Amino acid sequence: MRRLIFIFPVCLVICCSSTDKEDSDVDSSMMVLLSTEEAKPDGHGLVSAEISFKGLDRASSLVIEKSSGAERTSLKFGTGIFTGNSTFQYAVKREDAASIEFYFHLNGKEGRMSPVTVLRVDNSSSRTFTSLSCTDFKVVSRITGTEDNGHDGLPSVEYEVFNNTPQRFDVGGTDLGISWEIAPGRYGMFFGDTFGADFKPNLTAPAPGGSNWRGNVLLFSEDNDLSDGLSISDAAVDDTGKAREICFSAHITSGTGDFTSIPTGAVHAGGKEYVHYMNIKTWQGWISNFSSLYTSSDSGVTWTRVKNVKFASRSNFGQVGMFNHDGYVYIIGTVTGRSSKPQLARVREEDIENQSEWEFWNGTFWLKDKESLAATLIDDYSGELSFAYLPQWGKWVLLYLNEQRNDQIIMRSADNIIGPWSEPQIMTNGESFWRPYGSFIHPISTKGGDKLYFVMSAWNAYNTYLISCKLNSMDN
Repeated sequence: MRRLIFIFPVCLVICCSSTDKEDSDVDSSMMVLLSTEEAKPDGHGLVSAEISFKGLDRASSLVIEKSSGAERTSLKFGTGIFTGNSTFQYAVKREDAASIEFYFHLNGKEGRMSPVTVLRVDNSSSRTFTSLSCTDFKVVSRITGTEDNGHDGLPSVEYEVFNNTPQRFDVGGTDLGISWEIAPGRYGMFFGDTFGADFKPNLTAPAPGGSNWRGNVLLFSEDNDLSDGLSISDAAVDDTGKAREICFSAHITSGTGDFTSIPTGAVHAGGKEYVHYMNIKTWQGWISNFSSLYTSSDSGVTWTRVKNVKFASRSNFGQVGMFNHDGYVYIIGTVTGRSSKPQLARVREEDIENQSEWEFWNGTFWLKDKESLAATLIDDYSGELSFAYLPQWGKWVLLYLNEQRNDQIIMRSADNIIGPWSEPQIMTNGESFWRPYGSFIHPISTKGGDKLYFVMSAWNAYNTYLISCKLNSMDN
């Protein structure tokens, strides 16, 4: 993957790169233009400025020099990454001084440089740097399949809800449970490969299987009190009343075509519902044909493919989590599978169906239509991730599986979606929860209180469970 970010953590004499330059060294036909010259961090310590350019075609690179107390650092970017206006963002660190200056200039192709543009940041307001921890981990209830509380080595639950999904919707074995809010108090839940009422877990050799295979199904819930478990109200069904496949798959199992379509993230945006899915070619190496979106304009009753959004087989957005916040849909993605590190994108919710409007975070800028320049968001291997903004804490929370470390389910938190993210907290692992995966935050977690609720899959049972834990604030 191409990278155009070079970091030089060395002392710089700022004046020598700006006003002390001879006039002959300065080319005023080039210019860095900022939407503001002075800024204060927002309540979460985030500094933002829109950036544009004059004479960019005559420049070879953009240099940003940061001065914060004794700290002097420099970033250099090739100008080829900029195709129009971009957004510069910086998250204030604990060690930053009360005053921060950013100096921007272009280096010309003929050796001259543009005048220096300065962004001055008043960082004098004190901030408290905290993160979240999660304690009192509980298996609240079983969501799908036959209610079987702790028998034959299956997970024990606090509450038996008896959703009876095998009898009601022909959902006997399934996984995932990607949850989002369709309308106030009504939630959609996308599940993965699903099998019929005759499904029986094979605890000696766990694997999905059974009749009426569907690559994905959609159930609904109107349960707004998860303290005693999660109840399913209805489903998107076919003419016989069985939960139907939403994202089409031809189910060609030879490994040469369309094996199955698996949902990875879902969101309500612009008055419509969206699900991101990966079209799997073969599970050997988790090779996909592509990933894309389906959308519904009738609250999840009918769905159509969004043909204008399509990510390639090895795209880092083949598998994603999605969350709508302040008019943007944020997307954290990985390559299909569990062996890559997450990257970040965003798109205005009204533009989600226009892939050219998607912006990718390269560590300093949001760059439109530049997927290859997205930077690693967290230096950790991630699978089946989900994330959400919790307004009652003023924090983002991210959950994911690290398969390489004994199937650990990890939680991290951050003040800003761009980070920095907290150190990992291990929620559970393969020794304590029957080979867990898929940790999908339920939207009820964003509505106040100190409980984080999420849906987790148990491979040995091949079904889904509601998990809760208590959130606590702690000093970083």
